[in-house]
Amino acid sequence: MASVFLDNGILIMLEACVFFAVFDSLTKYLVGAFTAGEIAFVRFGFGALVMLPSLIRRWSGIGGSDFFFLILRGLSGAGAFYLTILAFQSGALSVTMVLFFTSPLWALLLGALFLEEHLTWERVVCVVTAIVGIAVLINPRGEGIALSHLYGLAAGMLGGANSVMTRHLRTRHSSRVIYAVHCFVGTLFSIPFVMGPVRIPELADGMILFIAAAFGLLGQVAMNHGFRFIRAAEGSTLLMVEAIFTAVVGIILFHEPFTFTFVAGAMMILGSGIYLGLRTGNNTVGID
Repeated sequence: MASVFLDNGILIMLEACVFFAVFDSLTKYLVGAFTAGEIAFVRFGFGALVMLPSLIRRWSGIGGSDFFFLILRGLSGAGAFYLTILAFQSGALSVTMVLFFTSPLWALLLGALFLEEHLTWERVVCVVTAIVGIAVLINPRGEGIALSHLYGLAAGMLGGANSVMTRHLRTRHSSRVIYAVHCFVGTLFSIPFVMGPVRIPELADGMILFIAAAFGLLGQVAMNHGFRFIRAAEGSTLLMVEAIFTAVVGIILFHEPFTFTFVAGAMMILGSGIYLGLRTGNNTVGID
């Protein structure tokens, strides 16, 4: 029975979605107790410690140009996480995660621009549909565009850039090396934001912070393991279920509004991403 959960790619990806959804929800809860720098430092630092052996074993195989892209990917990944936290601080968990999952669409555009990937009419329709979905979701004629919306979109853009750089790097490096460098760069990036007087958190909040970091790492490990059994397009499509899980958590636990505009916008955005993954064979590699 246990082997079903270890070698079934679809189940493993869904497990990763659950882990990531728990991580997202705990992070949303923690923004009231910790600064963005503190949350990011623990998240990336925990990952760096666990992934250190993998990085040491494969360090000699990293060339000069690849090292540059690994650092750049780490910086964009750290930036995406910081922007997500900023969006959590002032916006809804559900809306933020849907906007973050515009990343496959940005990856499509960036891939066409920098990797000379072919932009078919189907992909153009998906991009246009997602843009309309963004407009419906944030409803600019209603309460207006909030700063959290811009943070969520910017995080999605950086996530898309990460996907493009990951595709470039995966031809020569394993996902473990890429994620290890990502964690180390994120940790170094976070140091200036935690410098100053040391603040001892309450025991319960501190435990939740480390539990969140553990779930983030579990999600990453499960995702990388799942990609061994299914194609990248299918895996990336399944990972979008994370947005649905977090939306449900946001609506139930954080009492976020469940409106027609949210449902319509989310369906257009996520539907476009799913279509890209299954119909056009988009090779976006999932990242967190």
